[in-house]
Amino acid sequence: MAKTASKKKRWFGLQGHLGALFAVFMALTGLVLSVIGYIVIVNVSHSEMRETVDDLTRIIRNGIVHMVREPVQPTLSALARSKLSEQRTLEERLTHLPILVSLLNNYEVISGIRAGHDNGDYFMVRHMTAEDEKQHYDAPPESAVMVVNISGGVHETLFFDDELRLIHRRSPIVGKGFDPRKEIWFKAAMQTDGQLEFSPYSTLSRLPVMLFVEKSRDGRAVIGVDATILHISEILRNELPTPNSHLALLHPDGTLIASSQGMLAENGNAFRTRTLEDLPPILNQTVKAYLAGQRGRAIAFDDGERKWQVSLEEFRFNHEVKDVMLLAIPQEDLLAKGMDFLRYALLGMAGVLLFSLPLGWLAARRISLPLRAIGRKMRNPAELNDEEGKAKSSHVREIDELMHGIDHMQQHQKRILSLISMIGSDRNIQGVLEHALKDIVSMVRADGGVLVTVDRTRNVLDKGWFCWDGGEVRLVDMSVDTLIQSIPKERYSTYRAMGENRNILDSVTRDDPRAQIAPLIPGFNDASVERLDLISVPLCDRMGEPLGSITLHRRFHFGGTGKTAFPLGQVAFIETLAATTAIVLETQELIKGQLDLRDALIHIIAGAIDAKSPYTGGHCARVPVIFQMLLEAASKEQEGLFKDFTLDEDGWEEARLAGWLHDCGKVTTPEYVMDKATKLETLYDRIHEIRTRFEVLKRDAQNTYLRALLDDADPASARQKLEKELQSLDEDFAFVASCNTGSEYMDDDALVRLSAISERNWLRTLDKRLGVSRDELARMNGTCTPALEKLLMDSSEHIIPRGEKDRLDLQDSGGFRLTPPEALYNRGELYNLSIQRGTLTEEERYKINDHITRTIVMLEAMPLPKHLRNVPEIAGAHHETMDGRGYPRGLTRDEMSWPARMMAVADIFEALTAWDRPYKSSKTLKETLAIMEGFKKRNHIDPDVYELFIRSGVPQRYAKEYLKPEQNDL
Repeated sequence: MAKTASKKKRWFGLQGHLGALFAVFMALTGLVLSVIGYIVIVNVSHSEMRETVDDLTRIIRNGIVHMVREPVQPTLSALARSKLSEQRTLEERLTHLPILVSLLNNYEVISGIRAGHDNGDYFMVRHMTAEDEKQHYDAPPESAVMVVNISGGVHETLFFDDELRLIHRRSPIVGKGFDPRKEIWFKAAMQTDGQLEFSPYSTLSRLPVMLFVEKSRDGRAVIGVDATILHISEILRNELPTPNSHLALLHPDGTLIASSQGMLAENGNAFRTRTLEDLPPILNQTVKAYLAGQRGRAIAFDDGERKWQVSLEEFRFNHEVKDVMLLAIPQEDLLAKGMDFLRYALLGMAGVLLFSLPLGWLAARRISLPLRAIGRKMRNPAELNDEEGKAKSSHVREIDELMHGIDHMQQHQKRILSLISMIGSDRNIQGVLEHALKDIVSMVRADGGVLVTVDRTRNVLDKGWFCWDGGEVRLVDMSVDTLIQSIPKERYSTYRAMGENRNILDSVTRDDPRAQIAPLIPGFNDASVERLDLISVPLCDRMGEPLGSITLHRRFHFGGTGKTAFPLGQVAFIETLAATTAIVLETQELIKGQLDLRDALIHIIAGAIDAKSPYTGGHCARVPVIFQMLLEAASKEQEGLFKDFTLDEDGWEEARLAGWLHDCGKVTTPEYVMDKATKLETLYDRIHEIRTRFEVLKRDAQNTYLRALLDDADPASARQKLEKELQSLDEDFAFVASCNTGSEYMDDDALVRLSAISERNWLRTLDKRLGVSRDELARMNGTCTPALEKLLMDSSEHIIPRGEKDRLDLQDSGGFRLTPPEALYNRGELYNLSIQRGTLTEEERYKINDHITRTIVMLEAMPLPKHLRNVPEIAGAHHETMDGRGYPRGLTRDEMSWPARMMAVADIFEALTAWDRPYKSSKTLKETLAIMEGFKKRNHIDPDVYELFIRSGVPQRYAKEYLKPEQNDL
């Protein structure tokens, strides 16, 4: 019996009664609020309808005025005052065709322009956009504009394309045809001075059209404009306040302009324009009420099936009623919010009742749950890092204190794990050290702390960080702090801890000079502080070499108890934290050293490429600067294509490496090809060999002259022949020398003369096989000694075959589209001198272009980490064009990333503005941007990147630092 009573007392105790009382109170409150809310919503429904009508009035008025009347009426007035009405022949009227078509193109709402004359002439221009219209008028498929002309009873139809070229002219029809004078719009306009509007009608393209007309300036013609009003019905349909509502737009005489049901109705297999009879009955009833003089909002109607709230709103244009808007909303739609509110309120009240009863029981559980959570945490230390196991406050002081102690221990463990996890995960070593210092100070409950590191020599303190009272970590530059330099090192525990490789316990009083150094000043801000007790712990790597030290401070106030600031048990904990920090520091230094070594090697490669050829100068170093500026500009964009363009730390590193390595393949390009200044130049200019042959021929001519004198020839005749021969040789060599420079284009006449010169022979008396390399000897055909040879030779030894290493099938392995020539080099003299433009042969041009394929192959062969996998794509696409005509892969714009497109712009800009290339003069910014503007128009570079390049001011910023003052002419 006692057991039963006990159960009832526990179940129906204070918690149960409070819970029940709370549930009743919540139920009554919910019921009262539901009823009040329903009444308020019902009373507000009519106000909402008025606001809805105001919004619709504004939207529809804008749709009619701004989209139809504002563009149409001024256009019509201008046409009525123009000379269009005065033109009497087709040729005269066609002079206005460009202007009329421009109006059709500029105003989408205008579909046609017409002119009817008092003599029966008619002229009409209309767009041919719909296939139905083209089929109806039997127009050519490419027709864009149709012109109908009636002059003197002769009816003609002409069709023009988009460029207003006449593509078809239908044979004139003589006789009775269309007469504008019989049309209602013509008669009405001739009797009125202003503009008139006529009811919508359906065109062949199924677009409802309104006709606007006005009498011409001379009074002898009527000008008309067809205005498409399909979008007015779409506005009405889109702006229906409820799914069951109806909207219509009328002329004041009751003619329908637009409706939410649309303006086209099926009529068998055809379409017709809707009339009032096609509208719902409630709208017909509303129209009759309006025509009977009724106006206003929230008018009650009953169509026999449901009750409606109707609004009749007039639109005025230039103080004249032009349109009437009819809106009909079912009353149940207006009251739907009230019904929904009441329904949800009742559901909410039921929910409150459902959950209010267990509240007392849940309140009791708030005491037991924290205790259970403490037990689970103490049983399994691994759960200390489990956020889901954290209990909420129990509102019991003792339990909360216990939970806070457990949480504090948990935070310590998480911080230790965080320090360990930073090993190798964060490349920002300064951020790692700041984070470590702040966490250690917090974990040991010190007032402040200082962390110092040594430089790479391990002998000099490099940098230091300090923080106090959980505040911001601040940086101290040990090399510039004169006060730190003035105090002997032996006075600092930080130095002693590293030098002696042991913990140092020390104190600093107010009158100690060390109290004035920046890291310790905050410790004495409180006047009650007598001294700072500190402990310095060395940070060493795995080999015992010093990396730095960490010093923790605790304030000792006047009148303190004199207890040890850092107990022995806490020192062991501090040593563990210091060891963890040392591991983090050593690991980060190793990672940073590897990255620095990698970057140094990359810079060495880029510098070697630039140093290899004076023609490239500092190209490899300057392109990354421009590329970086472009990337930064794209990252700052707040709108447009680049508003979502961002790069994380890995992305910036990837872009930086791609910029420095974008031309690394040039290490495979011989400098005598890259720097080829004349057509015959290899390791030296072979024009000197040809000059020697000409000298031999001149000596031969002189010898021939002397032999003729010995044979008693006429001296005057022989002398004349010699001088003519010498002059011919001088002129021929001068011509060959001019061809060698490649400064002018070689036309066909020049090639014929060069070929004729090459046919001259000279006598070689020495064996040409003597003293040559084995490879050149293998390429020679025959060794006739003595032998007559051509003055300009293309011989077998000039053809250097493509070896196996040069026959890498890059096209199959990398998707490259560069087709290698059959020979590696062709050094034939006539072959090289016959280059029509520039100094490079096909083989040499391929060798230069091949540097980009080598760049890609080299970069793709590198074991790049995952976050640098896009380096080959970014670096290897700067010779691609947006239309797919570039090389080496023929990529199009969509196949290239934004950074790759930016790299192309940076590369071109640097090449054009470079002032340290001996083979060309540098261009100014205006000249450079004019060339690049042409590249943009020819789809050579990305137009969006180029616009960003100009918009962000990259050229001016780059010119200020890297170009000569005279180049910056913007």
